[in-house]
This record gives sequence, C-alpha cells and structure tokens, in this order.
Amino acid sequence: MKRIKRVIALILCAAMLISAGAIGASAETKTDCGGNCDQSPVVILPGINHSPTYLFDENNQPVLDSDGKQVGGTLLILEVEQLIKKVLPKLIFSVLATIVTQHPIGLKDIAYEAASIAFSIQKCDNDGNHVNNLQTKRWNHPISEMNDDDKQWLYRMIPLQRIEEEIGGDHIYMFTFNLVGDPMASADELNEYIQMVKEQTGHDKVTLLPVSLGGTILTSYLDAYGHGDVDSIVNVVACLNGTDIVADMMARKFNLADEYLYHEYIPAVIGESDAALGYLINCILHILPRSGVNAILTGAISGMLDTIMINCPQMWAMVPSYRYDALAEKYLSSTEKAKLKEKTDRFQQARLNLKKNILAAVADGVSVNSISGSNLDFGEKDYAFFGIVDSAGKYNSDGIINLTSTTMGATGAPGDEALPAGYEQAYTNPDYPDYSYIAPDNTVDASTAVLPDNTWIFLEQHHEVGNNDVVLNLAQAIITGKITSVHDDPVNYPQYNYTCNTKYIRRWRLPDAKALLEQDANGEITLSAEDKAELIAAIADGEAVISATIADEAKTKAAEERLNNILIKLGKMNAPEEESKLDSAFKSITKGLSYFLLETLGGGSLFDKIFR
Repeated sequence: MKRIKRVIALILCAAMLISAGAIGASAETKTDCGGNCDQSPVVILPGINHSPTYLFDENNQPVLDSDGKQVGGTLLILEVEQLIKKVLPKLIFSVLATIVTQHPIGLKDIAYEAASIAFSIQKCDNDGNHVNNLQTKRWNHPISEMNDDDKQWLYRMIPLQRIEEEIGGDHIYMFTFNLVGDPMASADELNEYIQMVKEQTGHDKVTLLPVSLGGTILTSYLDAYGHGDVDSIVNVVACLNGTDIVADMMARKFNLADEYLYHEYIPAVIGESDAALGYLINCILHILPRSGVNAILTGAISGMLDTIMINCPQMWAMVPSYRYDALAEKYLSSTEKAKLKEKTDRFQQARLNLKKNILAAVADGVSVNSISGSNLDFGEKDYAFFGIVDSAGKYNSDGIINLTSTTMGATGAPGDEALPAGYEQAYTNPDYPDYSYIAPDNTVDASTAVLPDNTWIFLEQHHEVGNNDVVLNLAQAIITGKITSVHDDPVNYPQYNYTCNTKYIRRWRLPDAKALLEQDANGEITLSAEDKAELIAAIADGEAVISATIADEAKTKAAEERLNNILIKLGKMNAPEEESKLDSAFKSITKGLSYFLLETLGGGSLFDKIFR
C-alpha cells in the first residue's frame, strides 16, 4: 500500500512540475520580461582571444606556475619556464657555434624543440584532440550576473556597454569555446548553451553575434542544427571562409626576400616606438649565415605546425575552403590522421553548405547581416607580424581575414588598388534599381556577396573593429531592429563607412573627464569657470564622436586632443614625452646601418664580406 501511495505521489508531483513549466515558465527566468519582449537574447560567439582556457592536471586540479598563478590564457598558453630551462642554454651554444663556423650547428633541431615546448600546453594528437586537460571557462548566466572583474574584462575584449544599456545585460550571453578544439564539437556545446539561454530568458529564439573566429562556430552550428532556434544573426568581421594567413602558414609560403626580412619586417613587428631596436636586430642577423637564419625559421615553423596547427581541427577551420583540399592531401592523407580528417572534412562540408544554410534561414524569416573591414593588406597596421605571409598584398582584407570571408563573397581589389576599369556590379535590386553596391572609392563591390543588401563595409578598417564606436553603433542598430538593410537609412547608416579609433576616448579620456566633473560637484576639487567650461565642451565633443554613425577620423583625433589638453592641464594625465634627440639619432643610425648592410650583404653574413 505504501508503495502504491509513493508511486501516486511521484506521479502527482511530476504532473504538477510539468504543468507549472507549461503555464508559468517565465517565473523561473532571469529576465524581467519573462520572454515577452521583442528583443531576443544575444549570444556572442567570440573571437580568437576571447575564451579563457586553463590547464588542469589528471586529478582535475588547476596547474599553477612558479609564481602560484593558474596556467592558462585567452590565446596561446606558452610554456615559457620549460623553454628557458631546457632550450635556452642549447640555443646560445648553437648560435655561437654557428657564428664561429658560419654553418648552422644544430639550429634547426633546437628551433624545432623550442617551438614544440613553447606550444606544448595546447598540443593536439593525431586524432585532433588536445593532449592536456584544458578547460574553457563558461558563463552559464547572462552578463548582468558576471562579477565586476569578468565584466570589465569582457568590456575590454568586446565593448558592449551601449548595447547592454539598450537591451539589458540579462539579454546578453557570452559563449566560449576552446581554441584548439573541434568546431563541430563546439557547435554541439553551442546548441546546449542556446537551450539553456532559452530556458533562462523565456524566449524561444536567440540572436547570434559571431565575432571573428566565432564565424567558424556559426558555420558549424547552422549545418548541424539549422536555424530553428535563431531569430537573427549579426556577423562582425566573422571568419566565414578562413583566411589565407593560416593557409600560407600551413603551406610554408612566406615572403623571405632579403629587403623584407633583413630591413622592413622586424622593425614593423616591434613597432615605431622601438623601431631602433628592430633595425639593430636586423644588423645582428648579419652575424649569422643565411643558412643559419633559414634553419631557425624552418625548425620553428615545423615545431609550431606539428604541435598546435596540423592536428587541430579548429586551426583547419581557418583554412579557406578553396585551399583545403591541397593542404589536406599534404598533411592528412595518412591512415594515422584518418580520425582527424573526418573532423576536418565534416567542417569543410559545413562551410561549403554555408551559403545554402544562410539563404534557407533568410527564407524562413531570420535576419542575417554582416559587418566587415576592408582595403588593408595582411599584416597592415596593428598586426605587422602577419605581413610575412606570401599572400600579403594579394587580397583585400581587414589586415587579418579576407574580405570575401567576412562578407560571404564581396569582391575587393587588393590593398589600395581600384576595381578594373569598366567594372560593373553583378546584382541590381529591382526595388532600388539605381542603387550602386560599389564603394565610393571604387575598391569594393558588395553585389557579389550572398546578401548584398545586408552587407556593411568599413573602408580602411582594421580587424579590431571594437576600436571604432561607429561599428558598435551600427551593430546595436541592427541587433535592436532599428535598421534591417542598407536601404533603410543610408544617410545615417550607409553601406560603406570609414575608419576611426575612438578606443582611447571611450575607455580612458571620457571616464577621466567625467570623474573630474564629479569631484568638482562633490567639492573634492575646485575648477575655475574657464576650465570647467572647457571640460564640459571637451566631454561633449568626445560623446559626439563615440555616438556618431558616420566615422570621421579628423573629428575623432580633434576630440581626443581636446580631451587630452584639458586633462593634462588639470593634472589628470601626463603630457606625452617628446622623442629625445639621442633616441632620434640612434634610430637614424641603426636604420641607416641596417640599410647599408642590406645593400652590401643582401641576406648574407658579415663574415662573407670580411673573409671571402
């Protein structure tokens, strides 16, 4: 009898739970709207540097470094301690021996070992699995519930402040994935995450916001799970068909011309502020024979490829579809790589299906838009390191990803070149027969994109679009449905916009300026009427450029300079130091010497000139 009563009780409890879930799901949600507002929750599919991942041991305990800090990071987790301990002494000896003999003594093997150790934490095996216990941090709640440290970190990575103000932090989620994982497995995790978001918010669909590498996860997800749970997609510089940078690295195609390698490359990578050091390194390179330099490069690249690239499905997701077959044949044709190739082939098929999947989503009412940067060579501006790939100067890109990848097919002339004379757009919208999809400077044609009416391009814009608030304002307008195509408000939201860097104004200058005003209002400091008026005017200029929908670099620089001047006057920031005459002279000397050695030796060694 007791058993019967217990069974009946369990049945009644189950019935009550089911009915409560059916008629009162909103009561358990984390949103004020309970799913009854027009804004679907936004799920960010972040970029390559946005997913904190940590190393754990076999007992699932965090691994700490010698300073007691947990081993991990958001991009490459380098094994520096073992590198210094095991390789540095051998490297020093090998370099000295190579200089003395003018023949590479062990450099290739040591460089290979160095790269293998450096990237060992994120190493993948022949099946495409990471060999170490790597765990990626996952926020199973909206950003409104993030702690202050996590939220400030997120704001630095992806400036979401105004989007949060517009739609609420309870409608924004941050999905993360392992850099050395499998994009198809990440799609499975994303599907589970979306179901969780739906349950927490009460909404039946989500908005997906793929940023950079997040485009590979979107590609995987749409092919594996379709678009039934998706209300809107806003691609922001999304990697939707790889980048030739990664393909060149796998194919070992680099620009190793003497003038570039021995004079231009290293100073560009180091940066203008330390250019003298770059030119000095150029000079030191001439102590080694060219065969020694080649041995170091060959060994280091091989170590990197074997450790973190060739066996990693996520890295293969960054190889453009049109270069996949040749590289897969080169690296994945052996039987020991069979499981890995199954994974990479699966993603390749998902990518080949992307256009079909996107058009099917649009046909079912899903809003899909793409925001891209253009008209830069690989490695231009902030990422000079990638300027060494062979494809640099051959494609239109945002400095990191091909324009055709981030736009799903727009046509762009390489670098600063124009489209060919007589070029005509491929598509005309019958509702807007006079509309031109060609950029005002005749460098880009959006008509060849999969969705030409929903493709937005910022000319001369670097991949780090978070530095341009105009891009963020456009993304906000699209997410909230203020605009639905390039034809809605071309005056304020034109298809082609421009670049500007508002990062310093948004992150530092405006907060500092407003803090001074608040201190004055609280009586902590006393501003003169003149200084207060100028501070208020400078703040207004700063607010104007970060709220703008048209990028204007001149106005942005003027606003930043005005804020700088008043903040310097009021002692809130230091005046920039001018380059000393000694530093300027040293840079001129090292640059001149670098060029002289290039002209005299080419890519050869100084010893060639002296002793031969």
